Amino acid sequence: MKIATPARPAALQLPEEIHPDVVHRATSRLVAHVSGRADPDGALRGHCESRVLESALALSLMTRTGAHSPARDRLLAYLRPHRQSADRLDAVLASLAVGGAAGRETGGDSALVGTLASGVLAAAPGFISVRRRLMVYAVLCVLGCPLPADAELPGGGQAPTDPLHSWAAVQQASITLILAGAMGVRNRSTEAALGTLLATDPATTVWEGYALMHLLALHALAGVPGQEETVRRGLETLLRHQRPDGGFPFVLAMDNWCTATGGLALHAAGADPALLRRMTAMLGAHQGGARLRSLSRGAPLTGGWSMSPLVAQNDVDDTSCALELLQAVDPVTHAGAVRRGVDALLAVQGADGGFPTYVAGASSEPCMTAAAVCALAPHPATAPVRDKALAFLADSQHADGSFEPGWSRSRLHSLFRVRLAACTAGQDDPRAAAMAARIEQTVRETQNTDGGWGMQPGDPSDDVSTAYGLIALCYADDPRPLGRALTWLLAQQKADGSYGGPPDMVGPRPFAYHFPLLTDIPVLLALGHVRARLADPQAVLPAVR
Repeated sequence: MKIATPARPAALQLPEEIHPDVVHRATSRLVAHVSGRADPDGALRGHCESRVLESALALSLMTRTGAHSPARDRLLAYLRPHRQSADRLDAVLASLAVGGAAGRETGGDSALVGTLASGVLAAAPGFISVRRRLMVYAVLCVLGCPLPADAELPGGGQAPTDPLHSWAAVQQASITLILAGAMGVRNRSTEAALGTLLATDPATTVWEGYALMHLLALHALAGVPGQEETVRRGLETLLRHQRPDGGFPFVLAMDNWCTATGGLALHAAGADPALLRRMTAMLGAHQGGARLRSLSRGAPLTGGWSMSPLVAQNDVDDTSCALELLQAVDPVTHAGAVRRGVDALLAVQGADGGFPTYVAGASSEPCMTAAAVCALAPHPATAPVRDKALAFLADSQHADGSFEPGWSRSRLHSLFRVRLAACTAGQDDPRAAAMAARIEQTVRETQNTDGGWGMQPGDPSDDVSTAYGLIALCYADDPRPLGRALTWLLAQQKADGSYGGPPDMVGPRPFAYHFPLLTDIPVLLALGHVRARLADPQAVLPAVR
């Protein structure tokens, strides 16, 4: 499979107030910080922090099963302060769980449930709206809230047949049993849901390392007579993963995702080639995901990568980023893995030219499509596929230049990824050029006066969104907005070289989760893109002092 060499973009002249050495030194400090997180095998194993959603469900399950232990006390200590959270959903979840643990009547009215569901749906892609609304109903139901009048079983109570990836299938099965229990319904749909949940072996394992899904499954099974022992053992399994602060995380690990994205950022920033080779070797060893039973209803992406070696569910995002890194660092050594990864992506492209996140036949998404285009760009034979994908992206662009929410709370996330995809288009592609121009326009127009960007227009500037905005403007002709963004971003660097700010990644959409490493990585990628546009991108980074 022939791999093309990308053309080098024209050199960027930084504004006079920013000396290239300042950028190089800030980059070298962040490179040292991120590189220092790598294990000897090259893996970046980030730590997922506790989240209120999972923690509230865990406390509710302990209350429901009568479990009393020091773990419960630590969990209460974690949740109590969140009752005053500025995030309304977090505040409600924590209050309901803590109140329930104290034996108080905690159920809100159905109007509250509907209001919270509407708030969640406003931040999620439209094609998952029904599934996400019912998930909110199910979560609040097990915390003591009444079901609203529009509550229904997923799929109308019929046996599901639509293409769903395995996580969505397990989520739907959990929601089905929770809502059916509240409604007093038992039918073929609930029997099928029970079989799906038992197939995840919840008594002995946190399936796919997905703590949220494990908790939903245990709550669903807690309403089924005869499953008491499974729930008890499943809770014991979960408690082994309690965080030091007393809470519980969204997922247990994202080693492949952190390594692939971190590797791309380190490569762009000129990091140690030996480290990059270890990172690609680690990813090459974990191609194909874990050898676990897939519960997908639809043709899953096979031959790609999942977010962690614990996970069987491969996805377009991890596959695309892993492919990009292997091709950038050592395409010869990993030629077989690259070929299988490319074939895996091609197999799930939709008829509309776009790419879904997980399984063939699911809705195409702009962010996933942009990722796939960048991964396929080095392969000339994929040009017709990429042309269709770029046409899908152009058709998906909103009037204001943006795209539907992807796997980030930040509006800038999809914008920068589509902008990079547009860079792969030929000079004679006017639609891609127009799409890129509209992206650059909306990014410039929404830049805050301090030079940064927030998650949404008008929000305070944060490190991750500013990194995304900086990348989106890195290939524009006007250096002035980029200079203001770079000035703001450089000023946020901490003494140890790292960055901070609110988390942007979401899962399931639109619930944010936090891996601190996933703040450092986008900033490093942005600094790497700046480095690539400087007059001498091959210059050796100065030593950290």
